[in-house]
Amino acid sequence: MNETNILVIDDEPGIREGCKRALSPQGYHVQTAENGEQGLNKVQSDSFDLILIDVMMPGTSGIDLISLIHQHDPETICIIVTGYATVELAVAALKQGAYDFLTKPFTSDELLLVVNQGLERRQLSLETRRLQAIEAEAQHLAAEKERLEELDRAKVAFIRLVTHELQAPISAISTYLDLILKGYIPPESQHEYLERSLDRAKEQIALISDLLEFGRLREMAGVKKPGLVQIDAILRTVIEQLEPQAIEKQIHITADISPAIAPTCIAADQVKSIWVNLISNAIKYTPPGGSITVLLRQENSTLLGQVRDTGIGIPSDAREKIFTEFYRAGNAKDLNIPGTGLGLAIVKQIIEKAGGEISFESEIGQGSQFSFILPIVE
Repeated sequence: MNETNILVIDDEPGIREGCKRALSPQGYHVQTAENGEQGLNKVQSDSFDLILIDVMMPGTSGIDLISLIHQHDPETICIIVTGYATVELAVAALKQGAYDFLTKPFTSDELLLVVNQGLERRQLSLETRRLQAIEAEAQHLAAEKERLEELDRAKVAFIRLVTHELQAPISAISTYLDLILKGYIPPESQHEYLERSLDRAKEQIALISDLLEFGRLREMAGVKKPGLVQIDAILRTVIEQLEPQAIEKQIHITADISPAIAPTCIAADQVKSIWVNLISNAIKYTPPGGSITVLLRQENSTLLGQVRDTGIGIPSDAREKIFTEFYRAGNAKDLNIPGTGLGLAIVKQIIEKAGGEISFESEIGQGSQFSFILPIVE
C-alpha cells in the first residue's frame, strides 16, 4: 500500500507540530512548511495526497496557493485552516478548489475527521479517473477491433473480386480454344475466335499490371523512391502515345500546358500512370467526333492538372463509388469497352500519397472533368 503524504503549511510552529503529532500515529507521512513559498517548493519536488493550508501567512496567501498546487496535481486535497472563517472567505476558497475548512482552534479528532474525509474524496476521485481511463481504453480497443474486422471483411471481398476478375477471361479463352481443338468451330471461323482469345488475354495482362501497381501503392515499402521530374514533359509524352487511339475515334485532344512548370518530387512512373489512366478513360468513354482538353498549370506552390472530355458522363448513383477498386458505372459497362475498374483507384492512391487531392465534375451525356492538385516539393 502506498504511503499517504500530507503537507502542513502554516506560519505557527504550534499548529505545524500539533498536526504532525496527531497525524503521524495514524500512519500518515507528514511534512511541514512555515510559509507559502517553502510549501510550494515542497509541492513541486514531492507528491502529496492532502495539504493543510493556513490562510494568513507572510508572502503568498493560502487561497492563492490552492491554484498553484492544483497546477502540479489537480487531485491534491486542499483544506483551508483559518482562525476567522467567513462566508466570503469560504466562497473564495471553494472557487479556487478548496475541499473543506478547519477552524482554529481545533482538536485532534476534528483534524482526523476532516483529513480522513478528504483522503476518501481523493481516493474516489482517483478511482473515477482510473475507471474512466479503463473505459476509454476499452472503447479504443473496441473501435480498433471493429476497424480490423472491417479490414478483414474488405480483404475477403477484395480477394473474391480479384478471383472473379482473373477467372472470367481465362474461362473464356479456355472455352474458345477447347471449341477449336474439338472441331466445333469451322476453319473459316477460327480466326475470329482466336482474336477473341487474344483480346481476353490482353485484358488479363492489363488487369494483372493494374493489380501489381495497386498492390505497390498499398504497401509504402513497395513505392519507388521519388525524384525530381518534369510533369509537363511526361504529359506531352503520354499525349503523343495515346493520340493514335484518339485519332482512330476522330477525337481531338487539346493540350493547355503553362510554360516554366517547376519540377516536383514524385516517382516518374506514377506521374505517367496518372495521365495515362485519366486520358485513356476520356478516350474510351468519349463518342467519335468528341473532344478532350488536358490542362496543366502551376499555381504558387501547387500544380493543377485537369482532363476534360465530352463523353458519356458519370451517373449520379455511381459518383460515390467511382474511385472504388473494380467499380465501373453502369453506362460504362453498357459500352462493352474493356476495363479493369482499377484505373481511377490507382490515380487516387498516387495523388493522395503525394500529398495531393483529386475531384471530378460530370453530367450525363455532357462529359466529365477530373481535376487534381499536387504540391511542388523541392
